[in-house]
This record gives sequence, structure tokens and C-alpha cells, in this order.
Amino acid sequence: MSRDYASLTPAQRALLHALLPGQHLTAPATWAEGDLRAQVQAALERQLPEYMVPRQYAVLNALPYTRNGKVDVGALPDPTQGVQRSPQLPRSDLERLVHTAFRTVLNRQEIGIHDDFFILGGDSLLATELAVALGKRLEFTLPIALAFSAPTVAGLASSIQALLLARPSPAAPTEDTGLAGDPLDLLGLDDPELELERPTRALQPDVTLDADIQPALHARATPPQQWREVLLTGATGYFGAHLLAELLARTDWTVHLLVRADTPEAGLARVRAAHDQFCAGRPQVWDAARLRVHTGDLTAAHFGLDDRTYGQLSGTLDAIFHAGASVNFAYAYATLKPTNVDALQELFRLAVRGKLKAVQFVSSIHLFSSSRLLGRPVLREQEDVAALPGVTGGYAQSRWVAEGITALARGRGIPVTVYRPSIIGGDTRNGVSNENDALCRLLKGCVQLGYVPRIRSALNVVTADYASAGLVQLALRPQADGRVYHLVNARPTEVQFLLDGLRRFGYRLEETDFGDWQQRIRRAGSDNVLYTLLPIIAHLGIAEATGLRPPHFDDAGARDVLTPQALVCPDLDDDLLRVYLTGMVQSGYLPQPGARA
Repeated sequence: MSRDYASLTPAQRALLHALLPGQHLTAPATWAEGDLRAQVQAALERQLPEYMVPRQYAVLNALPYTRNGKVDVGALPDPTQGVQRSPQLPRSDLERLVHTAFRTVLNRQEIGIHDDFFILGGDSLLATELAVALGKRLEFTLPIALAFSAPTVAGLASSIQALLLARPSPAAPTEDTGLAGDPLDLLGLDDPELELERPTRALQPDVTLDADIQPALHARATPPQQWREVLLTGATGYFGAHLLAELLARTDWTVHLLVRADTPEAGLARVRAAHDQFCAGRPQVWDAARLRVHTGDLTAAHFGLDDRTYGQLSGTLDAIFHAGASVNFAYAYATLKPTNVDALQELFRLAVRGKLKAVQFVSSIHLFSSSRLLGRPVLREQEDVAALPGVTGGYAQSRWVAEGITALARGRGIPVTVYRPSIIGGDTRNGVSNENDALCRLLKGCVQLGYVPRIRSALNVVTADYASAGLVQLALRPQADGRVYHLVNARPTEVQFLLDGLRRFGYRLEETDFGDWQQRIRRAGSDNVLYTLLPIIAHLGIAEATGLRPPHFDDAGARDVLTPQALVCPDLDDDLLRVYLTGMVQSGYLPQPGARA
């Protein structure tokens, strides 16, 4: 396979076009080897079963040919042969345990902690044998999928640590394994509902849409420029409150709100409280006269609305903005499924009842959470999410299934636009952040510990005001129907920059390695806000162990529309971080620098 596209034969070019459909292969003229390997592997993962995906590649300046013009297979290099190096040895008891299992199953002695199990000769049968061997040693059932998602000693040990931390035990280390706890009672963690990373084929059965949810023959949705009444779900949440503020500021529509409350008056009070808390500094946009509050529940039939109200909304609504969801990275998929997945049946049933309504669905970039996507250079808005090999975490899994259902709805003629914001940071105008999210917990957890980890990861953080304003502006375009938009920051933020920012702000924090930082959180227990996120944190150790970077999230579709309208997401620089930290101190979420956490 050639690094210079111009020198490829027609057959080679056809192969690249088949593997990388939609790519502009004529530019740049020279391929970067790492990008080429990553993109070819990603394409093969979408087309082949896991056990058939190659794990090693050799990039050549040109293919060797025989005198008859055929590829000289005997002259091709062995892709497993590289620069000779000394294998890196295990650094912990758990890595030594996994390392021993690798050596036994593969019948090899020289194995480094970053060597790929499948490159070393492993296959699906040996992966099963490895999982069984480790399960016997650890005395719990190890999900076989972990061997595919983290096929190195370091990566697999980190994933196992995530499972261990799911049920921490204060008992002393056992003599047999050197790991914390008595014989580990983790039976049941192989239950698909509890797996941290699940293959999408295990989630696929939930991607369904009731057969009766069909638009009327020849039904057409009202175009955005003619919208007069819309429904918004999730208005009492952080992002939903920002969406409501933008709808009130940028349109003259009547906004119907679905709120869990005993009475409409109590529901309106909840919405106003969220507005005052999250959108402080924007009292001028509040207009109660344009709001219609309906008490209900996303998980109930017809959203819990009485027949009269449901019938009226069916005939008057022009569009539905669905931002209602349960967002908790510590919850299992089964816990989140009623709100984040099952509710979509009622969402699309309402969309087709009476006149056809356009659906604006708020998803999340977090559905691209699998460690198997590490090293991918880019994920575009038109990415085929159905072809993703796996999804990490219950919340991300619920978003993947939900997007599958929206695709079914779109296939039946229901107009659906999907928006994928990244991590939603604070509001640049008032410094108010969502203090229940993982980013704020990361900052507060480090302040509580007095320690920050050395970490190479990066996060994509979008401001709340950009994400909400961008979504509403995109929804106003007739061309938005059927599109997917990434609402992201063009420049990811290094986690180390955020943690160093805590020190620059005045917090006295010591630095330690990633593993020690995890153990300190574990010892702190529930007194630390990061404790319930330990399984996710341990899973992030895969990236730290491998050094692979998460993909860049391309937002060309959203950017092409929003940039000309001067809607651009600002970088999370030191000044904006200081605004956020000041807001957290003023709210009482963080202590004053120098005070005890």
C-alpha cells in the first residue's frame, strides 16, 4: 500500500476507496502512516467481525511485484516485525497477574505491557481462554469483550480495575492475588446490563420503534419559518434551561413545557427556578405569558398527559425539542433506559399524532466512548453510528440506542434533526456551570483530595451559551431536517491544563500519577465527589496506558451555518476557566482557595 496516493495503481486506489468511502483521497498527496492505519482499521471494523479485524499493518512505498506483474507475496514484510526493543515490564500486582495470563495463554515469555494480544498471535478462542483464566484467578466472571476492547496487559488491567472498583472492599489484600478484598464477589458483572463497555450488537435488540408509529399518508411537517407552537422537554435541567432561554430570546413562539410537578403552577415555579439559577443575568428574556406548563412524565404513556391535553397538543404543535434525559455517568444502562430510550416511543407517537411535527433531538458526543475508537483521527457528523463496535458507559449506551431509534423514525418519514453537544461547560456570561456533571466533579474532586493526576487526556468542552444558541439557530433552517450536527469546540482542552488551572487559581494541590490518584479517590470513599465515577475513571486508564488520543470531532455542518452568523465556540483558555472557577466559588460548590475543601 503506497504512502503517495499519486503512485498507487488503479487497483490499489480502488481498494482504498472501498475501505474509506467518502474520503477525498487525492489530497493531501502524502498519507501520514498513523492516520492511514487508523482509518483503514476503522473501516474494517465497520465491515468485519471483531475476530477478523487485522491488528497490525505494514505501510510500503510500493508493493513488490514478480516479473509477471503479480504481487510478490513472499517479498512482503512481516507486519509483526518492527524495531527490536526490550518489553516494558508490569508495574503493579494486577498488571503482573494479567501479564502471567498473557504469557501462559500465548505460550510466550517476552511480552511487554503495551504489546497487543492479537498481534502476538491471539485470536477469539485464545481471548476466551484468557478471560476464563483470569476469571478463575480473580474469582469472578470476566467479560470476554474486554480482551477485544483493551488487548494489552496495561489496558486489560485498567479495565479489570474498573470492575474491581465497582464493588470496593475494605478488606486487606489476600495472600493469593495481592489484590484488595476477600474472594471477589463480582459474579453478575458479566450481566450485559452492567458491563462498562458493551458491543453494540448486544444493544441492537432495543433499537425498535412501535409499528403503529407512522406519519399519515402525504403528511408534511410545517416549515420552521411558520412554527408558532413548540414543545420543550427537560426545561428544568441545565441545558434545557439554556434552550428555553434561547427559544424565548430568538423566537416569538409559544413554548409548551413538560414538567414533573403536582400542578402547572408548581411546574412553572420549577422552570423559573432553573432559569434563575442557570441563566442568571438574563432576566430580560423571561416571558411567562408565552409559556404553557403541562405536568407529566417522560416514562409514562402519552407522557402522562390527560386525553384532552394530549389531543390539543397533537393538533397544535409544530415541533418538539427533546432535551429531557437522565444524565448520569455512574448509572447502568438498565437504570437509564426508561427515560433515555423507552420514552422515544411516546416522543415519536406524539410527533405523528394529528399534524406531523419536526423533532429536534438532543443526543451527545459521548456515544463515541469506546476505547476502540482511540487513535481514530476524526469522527464526522455523518459517521455511521450503527457500525460502531462498542459503547462505554450506561449513559453513552442509552444515547446510541436512542439514535438508532431516531434513524428508524427518519426512515418512516418523520423529520428528525439530531444534535450532539460535547461536554457542556459553563455559561461565559455568568460563569454558572452544571455542578452535577463530570467536569465539575473532576475539579472539585481534585480540590477535595489535595491531589491532581499527571494525565495526557484531552476533553472537548463546549460552552452552554454556544451549544444552546447554535442548536436553536440550526433548528430554524429548513435544510436542518434529517441532518446530524456536532456542537463541539474546535480546540479540545488538555485535562492537564484544567488541573494546572486549579493551582493557578490558588489551590494548593500536589501532583501524583494516575494510578495513585485513583487509589486516593477510593480511600476517600463517598466523601469525594469522584467516588461514584471510579469505574469510568478506571476505564480512562486505557487511554493513559496506551497513549492513544481520542478522535477529533468534526463539526463542518454546524460550523458552516453558525460561523457566518458570528456564533463561534470560544476556546477554554485561562480567562474562561477563571470565570468558571469563580462561579463555582460564588455558588459555594468550591471553597475559596486556601480554605479547607
